[in-house]
Amino acid sequence: MEIREISQTGNRDFWLNKIAEADWSAGKYLYVLLNDGSFYNIYGTKSKVFLLTQGEDLISFCTFSETDDIPDTELTPWIGFVYTYPAFRGKRCIGKLIEYIYHIAKEQGHKSIFISTDQKGLYENFGFKFFKEMKDRRNEMSLVYKIDIETKDYSSIIGRTVKGKIDRPLGSHHPRHREMVYPINYGYVDNVFAGDGAEQDVYVFGTNETLETYQGKVIAVLHRLNDVEDKWIVAIDGKDHSNEEILQAVSFQEQYFMSELYRA
Repeated sequence: MEIREISQTGNRDFWLNKIAEADWSAGKYLYVLLNDGSFYNIYGTKSKVFLLTQGEDLISFCTFSETDDIPDTELTPWIGFVYTYPAFRGKRCIGKLIEYIYHIAKEQGHKSIFISTDQKGLYENFGFKFFKEMKDRRNEMSLVYKIDIETKDYSSIIGRTVKGKIDRPLGSHHPRHREMVYPINYGYVDNVFAGDGAEQDVYVFGTNETLETYQGKVIAVLHRLNDVEDKWIVAIDGKDHSNEEILQAVSFQEQYFMSELYRA
């Protein structure tokens, strides 16, 4: 899967037509706005339309805009026009776009991101919390949710030497989702407890062997944006494994969550 901004795809008309195929009136309205150029006049000149694609398939799309359908407010920025095509629903694909936008908003110095919706119980799955009800452009009440952008301090954790047990060794199956096979040793830190009340989980790097126990140095922390758990990244070989290596190795499980990797 790949995330792209529609103006930088090199084939804008092709992807515009894909948006027009959405079985959702708002998606077709977005197509009209983009096609005649009025989208940027209404939602802000710096606004973006992000696409989650796979080959020539459009999986999901959403906007990242300066304003949305809530008039007369200084709240900014907004995620809007959120849509996933039927064949890809139920896989939290839109979470990949929201995570991507979260990192962009953080780089831009924003403190929160907002979303306006008529759906309860959906965006909580992606780390949003109810903010308040506000009137939209049609003078109807809309539910406004927001996600706060945080900067965590893991300086007391990264660099620490820890030890513990491996309860899901390399090559084992997830206890509830048998289709998930662990390509890396996964365990916990003895006598250290996480936000879910259980012992702190770790991904253990630095070996291709199945382990029962481990001892190593915490080189990073994977902070989940839409969950109460963090995952510690532990190296037992003394190496400072790269961000790319870490994210690729843990994606088998972390693809179902939104996260941010913290280093020293």
